[in-house]
Amino acid sequence: MVAMDKKNIISVKNLKYKNIFDGLDLSIKQNTITAISGSNNCGKTTLIKILSGLITVKDTVKFNDLYLESINKNKLFYDEGIVILNEKIDFLFDTVKEEILFVLDNINISDEKKKERYNFIIKLLNLTKYEKLNPNELNRNIKIKVLLAIAVIHKPHVLFIDDLCTMMSKAERHEMENILNYLNSVEKMTIVMTTNNLEETINCDYLYILDKGKIALEGKPLDILKEDNIINKIGLKIPFMIDLSVKLQDYDLISEMTLDMNGMVNKLWK
Repeated sequence: MVAMDKKNIISVKNLKYKNIFDGLDLSIKQNTITAISGSNNCGKTTLIKILSGLITVKDTVKFNDLYLESINKNKLFYDEGIVILNEKIDFLFDTVKEEILFVLDNINISDEKKKERYNFIIKLLNLTKYEKLNPNELNRNIKIKVLLAIAVIHKPHVLFIDDLCTMMSKAERHEMENILNYLNSVEKMTIVMTTNNLEETINCDYLYILDKGKIALEGKPLDILKEDNIINKIGLKIPFMIDLSVKLQDYDLISEMTLDMNGMVNKLWK
């Protein structure tokens, strides 16, 4: 959960951009996982690009109390990891290993530390058996893992990811959730992620839901996901177990939110 004493690593004040945002405010706490959700075309990807500096908006976004546009681009490279998916994913090198190591080749660290970091990351992302293969010939989900490896190999302070799990199976999403939780809890990365799937936000520390260029809802995910009327009007789908829990609480059949079906059955039969 978000601790009260955690500082803002990113803060946005009065964001105005084209016809997408008109006066949006938000903040990202250090060492947390923050989810940004909303219907299609609500501006999630644009917001990620603005927060990471890929799109420049002057005097609006602060990173560690400095305006983003004033920070040296080389420093931002060390501080950030970014995964924004395009319809076609293209790689530069002939092997996964070359692709991932290219980032470390441009950082002043010893060969020993480079090897240690590389071996750790490919093991964490279960990429060991692919390291000698051409990344352009792998399936989409493995390509996404390679992109994530490239984004985190240099241990950035903040990881930005945009709709990473859109086309993944439930098992693949669960694996990715475990990887992100590790990066956040052990490697102390602040993670900012967008998703249309509210089920992916349940274990995040904080959730923003966008609608028509503004923040419609914000707070702890389990609190926000109780606002089913607002969420349905926005065009998002409440996760089944959340929806069921809310309805059963309304009928006083259970006293608290339950996300596990077996746990739900046990409570109902008590």
